[in-house]
Amino acid sequence: MFNRPNRNEVDEGVDDINRDVNQLADTLEEVLKSFGSDVKEEGEAARKKAEALLKETRARIEGRGRVQQAARDAVGCADTYVRDKPWQSVGIGAAVGLFLGALLASRR
Repeated sequence: MFNRPNRNEVDEGVDDINRDVNQLADTLEEVLKSFGSDVKEEGEAARKKAEALLKETRARIEGRGRVQQAARDAVGCADTYVRDKPWQSVGIGAAVGLFLGALLASRR
C-alpha cells in the first residue's frame, strides 16, 4: 500500500528544492557577472532582463519561505491543541460541520 511521507520528509524535500533553486540563482548571477562589459546591446538587454528575473525569483523564494514557516507554526499549534484537548476539538469539528451543513442546506 502507499506510504504517506511524514512532515519531516516533506520539509527536507522543500529544503532541498530551495537549496537547488538558490544554487541555480547563484550560478546564474556568476554567469551574468562574467559577461562584464564585452557584450553588445542585445546581450546587455538579455543580461538586464535575467538580472531582474533573478531578483524577482529570490524575492518569491524568501516570501514563500516565510509563508511556509508561518503555516508550519499554525499546524504545530493546532496539533498541540488537538492533542491536549481532544474532546473540545471534536466538539469544534462537529460545530463547524453543522454550520457548513446548515449553510449548504439553506442554499437549496
